[in-house]
Amino acid sequence: MLHLVDELDNLLQRGLRVPGGKIVMDETALRHLIEEMRAAAPDEVRLGQRIASERERILAEARGQARRMLDEAQAQLNARLDEQTIVQAARQRAKEIAAEADQHAAALKADANQYIISQFGALETRLQRLLREVQAGQRVLLAERGQAETGGQS
Repeated sequence: MLHLVDELDNLLQRGLRVPGGKIVMDETALRHLIEEMRAAAPDEVRLGQRIASERERILAEARGQARRMLDEAQAQLNARLDEQTIVQAARQRAKEIAAEADQHAAALKADANQYIISQFGALETRLQRLLREVQAGQRVLLAERGQAETGGQS
């Protein structure tokens, strides 16, 4: 997407400067660039979807790790059922492991959510900037067309 913004900037720099701070640009090239920008926007959305998928993968991995930790604790507990004090200690350890796993999963989820939020924020900023640039280009072209029409009637 950024290379398209660079192309827009280059197109703007190649434009013919006229009095009044206006620039005459190649309409065909500008329209082509706008179409490319529209086509590239879904790529940014797909990036967001990939980030969300990665978040889900991380969460599934954390859940799997938590299950394995719980299974391990349960196996240790079952191996020592013959002694009451050992059983009680194993139960306590299983709770601790489960709590640690829950904390770890919550931390991973929070990190993944923060990453997604920051990526969406960056994407939103880029898209807003691009929209402002396109709108500014449209205003310039409309103003130039209006001047040309007004100038031709005098």
